[in-house]
Amino acid sequence: MGARFFGFDGRAGVARATVAVALLGALLSLLLGQDANWDLQNYHLHNGWSWLNGRLGTDLAPAQLQTWFVPLLDVPYYLLVVHAPAPVAGALLGLVHGLVFPSVAWIAWRALAGEPRRDWLAPLLGLAGLASAAFLSELGTTMGDNTTAPLVLGALALCLPVGSDWRNLRTVVAGVLLGAAVALKLTNAIYAVALGLAVLAAPLPWRARLRTGLLLGGVALVVFALLAGPWLYAVWKAYGNPLFPQYNVMFKAPLASPEATSDVRWRPRGLGEALLRPLLFTLNPRLVSELSLLQAVWGVLYLAAPLAAVAWLVRRLRGNARATSGDTAVLWMLGVFFLAGFVLWLWMFSIHRYLVVLELLAPLVLWLLLRSALPARAGARVAGAAVLLCSLVALVGWNDWGHARWTFDAFRVEAPVGPAPGVVLLYGDEPQSWRIPFLPAGPVYAGVATNFPESRAYARKVRTLVATRGPARVMLPAEADPSGGGKLLEKLERTDRHNRWAARLGLDRGDCPAMRWIVSRSRSRALVEPVDSPSGRCRFALAERDGETPIDTEDLQAARIAYDRERLDIAAGLLARRYGLRVDLEACTVHHSWIGASAFPYRLCPVVPARPGS
Repeated sequence: MGARFFGFDGRAGVARATVAVALLGALLSLLLGQDANWDLQNYHLHNGWSWLNGRLGTDLAPAQLQTWFVPLLDVPYYLLVVHAPAPVAGALLGLVHGLVFPSVAWIAWRALAGEPRRDWLAPLLGLAGLASAAFLSELGTTMGDNTTAPLVLGALALCLPVGSDWRNLRTVVAGVLLGAAVALKLTNAIYAVALGLAVLAAPLPWRARLRTGLLLGGVALVVFALLAGPWLYAVWKAYGNPLFPQYNVMFKAPLASPEATSDVRWRPRGLGEALLRPLLFTLNPRLVSELSLLQAVWGVLYLAAPLAAVAWLVRRLRGNARATSGDTAVLWMLGVFFLAGFVLWLWMFSIHRYLVVLELLAPLVLWLLLRSALPARAGARVAGAAVLLCSLVALVGWNDWGHARWTFDAFRVEAPVGPAPGVVLLYGDEPQSWRIPFLPAGPVYAGVATNFPESRAYARKVRTLVATRGPARVMLPAEADPSGGGKLLEKLERTDRHNRWAARLGLDRGDCPAMRWIVSRSRSRALVEPVDSPSGRCRFALAERDGETPIDTEDLQAARIAYDRERLDIAAGLLARRYGLRVDLEACTVHHSWIGASAFPYRLCPVVPARPGS
């Protein structure tokens, strides 16, 4: 390992550096607050509870199409928030995420072989990797990319050859880590393929490459089968598709529509866009994410890579190729892993947060490219400045997926009074299944009109559940309820404040060009024209959603009540048309629930099969 590994004396120094970074991750997670991201609300909490309580085959898509994701990563978090104070769970998540640092720094240390400054340069590049927009956005959250990144990068670090060969024991451990990473989060399969390609492409004897590749792949497959295999087999046995409902075009499971179900909306449209993708999503982060994760490293890499390639080619043609400062096999493997991983990500997903592994390595790759492309002294200075600039952009421009203020209990749900219903339908694509573990036992839960790709057989099964296991209730968000609060209320009140400021500044008079300019650059705002406003002036409104009308805030209470009723009418109409169910809107009851200190009220309404002809 070397007497001085990234600036610290021996293994004790490495351990101290790792503990320090891990504790920093825990501290930052506590400062951010209680995790409240969409995926947590939709399936991370529910899936852990569901697996522990044997709900597979009982409930029907309560967490939408994500109900059947492998739940192994979700079980520890569920147990933590149920049995420990919420901040403890948050701190532990941040600590685990910080454990990626030694792998990134070790890879940097190996790649910088021959570089006289690598003892302090390696940890700095490791820290620059952690200053990544994608990594920071998920710090202390349950989304999984940060949690599994130490496994993927640990596998890469262990697979880097020692001298002219690989050590079998290290390869076996790397296979264990890689198989576990894919089992815990299937999107890591692209990095498993990339690492296999990197081993096979290393400039070492062919037999050694083949042996190591087979050993790595074989161990990874065995570990994946042991961890994820039982769940995938149980899903296949229950529904006829181990990845249900995804890729149902191949399996034809009857409850899902017979089509491939994968999120293709982020993928590039055509070869031209694919080739320009790193530059494009640097300029427009929402091209690859619902959240604006501002970063510069991918755009700078896009410009640095051809510069380095041209410089290398010129040196080759002149016959004065510069001696590489790093281990050639290590550099080759790192380059193949990085490039193959990015191409596979672009083809399969093109979703920014799945780039966490590569973004952790991006400062190192950028430094190596610029260092090789420019003269020695200038190259080091430019590379250092570029890495620093990219880190600062990410630190300033990163965003997060949703947090709430800490409370002792992470989740609290007010249960309805009286006997539990036999069936509870969870309506719409807003996440609601996080409440289920905290409600009384007994009901069967089924998602309706969600992101699950329903077949006609699915709709019939929902109707049969209501008819045979009643009484039934339908659960709907109640964000607009006058007594409830919630996210919609916050948006309405914020829009109302903006309208008051526009009036004070005189921006709402005449043709209101300034307000029009603001609305043209916002997805969440609409403009109420003077002729449609009781005051005769322009007003901001919440933008139209899913066929609903924009929400004006001139009469805030009336707007909330009108919007609330409109959503209820839309839900009742859809349940009648698609499932043959009738909702008693006059008998709905509103209940409270909280994530941390943030309120998420919900509504329960009686539902029965509609009579023929009604």
